[in-house]
Amino acid sequence: MELIFLVCSIFYFSILFIFVIGIIFQDSPGNTEINRISVIVAARNEEKHLPELLRSLANQEYPTDCYEVVIVDDRSEDKTSELVKEYEAKNHIFKLLKVRTESKYLLGKKGALDMGIRASKHDILAFIDADCTAHPNWLKQINLHFDEKTDLVAGYSYIYYNSLFFRLLKNLERASIFAIIAGSFSWNWGITATAGNLSYRKKLFHKVGGFHDIGNVRSGDDDLMVQKMSKFTHKMRFMFHKDSIVKTGRKETASTQIQQETRRGSKWKYYPISIKIITLFVLIYYILFSINFIGFLAGYFTTYYFVTFMGLKLLPEFLLILFFLIKINKISLLIIFPILEIIYIPYFIFFGLKGTFGNYKWKE
Repeated sequence: MELIFLVCSIFYFSILFIFVIGIIFQDSPGNTEINRISVIVAARNEEKHLPELLRSLANQEYPTDCYEVVIVDDRSEDKTSELVKEYEAKNHIFKLLKVRTESKYLLGKKGALDMGIRASKHDILAFIDADCTAHPNWLKQINLHFDEKTDLVAGYSYIYYNSLFFRLLKNLERASIFAIIAGSFSWNWGITATAGNLSYRKKLFHKVGGFHDIGNVRSGDDDLMVQKMSKFTHKMRFMFHKDSIVKTGRKETASTQIQQETRRGSKWKYYPISIKIITLFVLIYYILFSINFIGFLAGYFTTYYFVTFMGLKLLPEFLLILFFLIKINKISLLIIFPILEIIYIPYFIFFGLKGTFGNYKWKE
């Protein structure tokens, strides 16, 4: 048992250390050409959030003849369309489209995104969620990363929860996910991604068949798509600059948070076999870690053994998050690292199993 867990610990250490290396040695962007960019937004009942997003996109420090904003009203029952029409009438960069009925082949917001992509004029597609706001230099940062060899770019998004404690805790947990995204992108490996700050080339979208083979999955327009694209990309990049960070403010409840995390876990069954194996290994490793921790408390293992297996887990996790937070200038989040370490294992196990075997409610 001890030998098996030691081997698993070393393997876990090695995986995370590869991501740490990827973050540290990711090369700097340097594109000097002005690319033409289509911003795609799928909006469903977002009248409360859209004004801030529309203002931020209208005020981009980017040539107005080099970008457009395609807003797709995904069957909204509020004033989403009216808000967009106001901006469309004043500014030529905005374009409103409407989804009347949900396609049985493209569930969730994939139908809206597909409509927006097909109506877009430019090859580089930048995606942002309707409840987000972009820095005035957001498009500049995207453009800086899209040289002729780059096909896919992702960035960080920060959530402003009302509760300071919850804000720190959730953003550190999210930072750990983004750290894996950033670290894996350096190796041109698309493990996961988030839709709120993601860009890729339209020709790559069409090359992989768009949402065709994942259209029956209600979520997954981000991570499942990036996993599809991974094998065809010339280069992936992650944006660390503070101007590339997308911000959003949410009034989360326990119920909506549970649904969100369950949706995230539900996509595991659709992952490529290599990512399935790694995530399954992490689940098994966390279970073994919990057993060993309880065994140490019960006196079955020595202090030397306990320190060894704790070090093999905590050191790479700390370094991964540390270097990522330094890169995005959010080092203050590290203050809550000990608390996250305590609760993350049961959190990961619970939602991993609930997402795989349970049900969830989609966002209305």
